[in-house]
Amino acid sequence: MPGKEHSEVRDEHHGQHGQHGEMTGRTTELGHPRSDLLLLLVGTPLVGLLLGLAVPRLARWASGSPVLPWRDGIQFLGRLDAPWQVGLFVAAGFVAGVLLVLMAVSEDMRLKLTDEQVHVGQDGRSRTFERADVSAVFLDGRQLVLLGTDSGELVRGVPAPRAAALAEAFRAHGYPFRDADPHASLFHRWIPGTPDLPAEVHALLAARRAALGRKAPRDAGDLVETVRGLGYVVRDEGTEQYWRPLAGS
Repeated sequence: MPGKEHSEVRDEHHGQHGQHGEMTGRTTELGHPRSDLLLLLVGTPLVGLLLGLAVPRLARWASGSPVLPWRDGIQFLGRLDAPWQVGLFVAAGFVAGVLLVLMAVSEDMRLKLTDEQVHVGQDGRSRTFERADVSAVFLDGRQLVLLGTDSGELVRGVPAPRAAALAEAFRAHGYPFRDADPHASLFHRWIPGTPDLPAEVHALLAARRAALGRKAPRDAGDLVETVRGLGYVVRDEGTEQYWRPLAGS
């Protein structure tokens, strides 16, 4: 449709190409929109290449500042302007750009939808959820969230497709895609020691805060699962943790 950007679609039975994800019969695979992939695959390595080319010149310009830290090292970089040295900078910048693209693509949530199941690939793990076990799907900022029948989070992560493509695909397969979290009003900011939570949950949230502080998202995610087992849902807003009880708890 003119004026819209979506992911690629392919119908395996008819060989047709279109929009909104890659569709095979009644299976929709959601990935990066073509425009985003083009920007990532071409733009990021190109920026790295240009930065590598500019390193000696930028270093010479920056070395004139009297308050610059690591001034000796920056002045050394500014003297590396022989053609083969500049070539090394360019190659390093290009390789760094390619690595950034590979990291960005590998960390994105990958989705495969059918009318009966949703398959989620994330952080090197693959999980499958039955349609009947999904009570709500919504976007929390840039993160896609699937809730179970107990209102607990089944999965949370940043997907590659655009919001409109996600909503259209989930709704086409009969999933309850919502405009917002249907339980948002039940969340409370976590205050250590509040009597509203058991001591065990306080200990887990304190451990999760420490995990987030040391940049350990896998550990933080595992703690969310443990907290859910005790009857609570956890989410983040900025640097603060928020919690609510599971529906019926």
